[in-house]
Amino acid sequence: MTNSTPNFHALLIGINFYFPHRLPEGNCYKNLKGCVQDINHVETYLKNTFNLTPDQIIKLTATASDNPEQPQEPPELLPTYENIVNKFKEVTAKAQPQDLIYIHYSGHGGRAKTIYEDIKGFGAFDEALVPTDIGQPNSRYLRDLELAKLLDDMVQKQLAVTVVFDSCHSGGATRDETKEEENIAARGSHFIDMTDRPKDSLVAPPDEFAQISRNIVTNSRSITVADSLFPTPNGYSLIAACRDHELAYEKVFEGTERNGALTYFLLKALRQFGTEISAQELYDRISNFVNNEFKQQTPLLIGETERTFFGTQTVKVSRTAPVMKVDVAKNRVQLRMGQASGIKKGAEFDIFKFRTRDFKDTDQRILSAKVVELGASDCWVEITQLYNLRTINNQLQEGMIDIGFPAYYIGPGVKQIRKVRLLLPDASVQFPGINLLSIPTKIKQIKERVEGHRWIEFCSEEEPDENVDYFVSLNSEGEYWILDTNKQRVKNILFPIKVDEPEAEERLINRLIHVARYYTVLDLDNDDAFAPLNGKLKVELVKSEKKQLKVLNTGNNIPIITEREENIYLKVRNESKQTLNITILILDADLSISTFYLDGVAAEVIEPGQEKNSIKSLTLELPQNYEEALNVMKVFATVNTTNFEFLELPALDQERRGFGTQPPTNSLEKLLAAVVDENNPTRKVTMAVDASEEWTTEKVEFVLKKS
Repeated sequence: MTNSTPNFHALLIGINFYFPHRLPEGNCYKNLKGCVQDINHVETYLKNTFNLTPDQIIKLTATASDNPEQPQEPPELLPTYENIVNKFKEVTAKAQPQDLIYIHYSGHGGRAKTIYEDIKGFGAFDEALVPTDIGQPNSRYLRDLELAKLLDDMVQKQLAVTVVFDSCHSGGATRDETKEEENIAARGSHFIDMTDRPKDSLVAPPDEFAQISRNIVTNSRSITVADSLFPTPNGYSLIAACRDHELAYEKVFEGTERNGALTYFLLKALRQFGTEISAQELYDRISNFVNNEFKQQTPLLIGETERTFFGTQTVKVSRTAPVMKVDVAKNRVQLRMGQASGIKKGAEFDIFKFRTRDFKDTDQRILSAKVVELGASDCWVEITQLYNLRTINNQLQEGMIDIGFPAYYIGPGVKQIRKVRLLLPDASVQFPGINLLSIPTKIKQIKERVEGHRWIEFCSEEEPDENVDYFVSLNSEGEYWILDTNKQRVKNILFPIKVDEPEAEERLINRLIHVARYYTVLDLDNDDAFAPLNGKLKVELVKSEKKQLKVLNTGNNIPIITEREENIYLKVRNESKQTLNITILILDADLSISTFYLDGVAAEVIEPGQEKNSIKSLTLELPQNYEEALNVMKVFATVNTTNFEFLELPALDQERRGFGTQPPTNSLEKLLAAVVDENNPTRKVTMAVDASEEWTTEKVEFVLKKS
């Protein structure tokens, strides 16, 4: 870069030296060795990358000298409380709207008795940065509300602020068992400073802190830096070195000098990938490096995560799970996503090249993998396929992927092909005119002629029963029954098929296909752990009694309703921030699936925060020959209008109709069409993220009984 970047301002603060002191409880903030080096390296990077002039960089440092009671720097360049506050204000004053502000602090963080009891309450604490002169008489911390106010002033001036804190920010950090060594040290404290200190502030008058406090979360113990220290996520990105119960570490990574772990990996990634990297991409890269180096340190990212780290450009990146570790020997990869995110064993991921932003670009895809080991917040995935790479048995090689590479969640998919096992009676059982031994071959031959036959697959003799979805039992009375995995009759199938009926085997195959399709729709769910609409749809079956609505489906309760019972309504509430299109599928006792609309017309919508009831009381009737049965109402909410005719089914044993002439018009319709494709069902239908972001579903179950 030949020209300077005139709209760029940097405030760099590094504290190795703390004036000698002893707090009343006998504690003290020890000198550090890597903080000034951090700042010097950051300064060099900024100058070389952006060609900044000296007046664009404000640097406050405290470096130890031969005199243990004095730092090398003159007083005006030391990171004292007064100097830090004044330099914050100086940067804010000279910067113009849309200017880029970069703030980097390396030093101790701590916790002290609050000076804002009227705001936080008695016994509360303040999180704080620890200035170099904290041990001097009448010295002060730079406290959370003060820092929040200083940053809010920048945000209000429409400055694009990026903040990096390579420090611990809580005196409540838990001491780990790592022994402090010559080449490793922690930036933080294990104590809470209860010293009485001045309550006046150079930042703002008390009433302005009260206003700031209304914008951040407080409680009786603390305001944690990463979650609640800052007033608004607009206008800044923040990477903090650790969580509030952890310590930030510095270490000798190269040569003989220490560096903060966060700063070291931050600069390494920026040099490798450039300045157009987003805050989220950068964080995904460096956080795992830091955590692999120090298990007790997990960096945090808040604020404008999709903004370029140095800039105002928005980089829209799909939600991904970053690679944490690569185990070439075991052909697997660890991802930062686990059970708490809704991930299950068998879930599938595609891993892409670093900084991939279009996950439809298969040229950037490196491999596919499935979850084989699950933790609360991480998982191990085993490689199932490599793309555009020649290896033996899809075996990983060194350098193929690295920490921070994005893993794109495909989802567990919708199971379609159902495995079937035939259970024949004892050989002593005879049926007139029927060769019992020829039945398996005959059924399999007929299966190939039936439309939709790919929905079912007969198991080999070697396959265990746990792989079977349905059993077909031919009993001693010559009746075909379809059984579930527990070898119990599939619910709602009332009548068997007689082995000597005309076209008995063809009818059996059609029943199996029908049952497979029915339960595929019943099981259809949006399994994307990040789907924004999941949990935003509330569905209730209610009864109107004495001008009040009584909710019938409370908790896990499955209500029992009498046939033709009056005043039963369905109530649907949209708890999302988007207008949603609502479609309801009735999965009836006769294994039919039909569409139902609250207002009686298609394409009905519910606005954000609103709810709708069915316009009329539901008319609930059992099909012929049923005394009672489990019914299901499955409610779909979609961002776009969607055609659900793909999922409809007639009653069991009735002819299935085609899908009509309308082709799918959006990604969700394509998914639905694939789910019930008669001719080409796959073992899994994977769900593209652009589809998963468009819909959600909830269901209501009830038992309907004869009156």
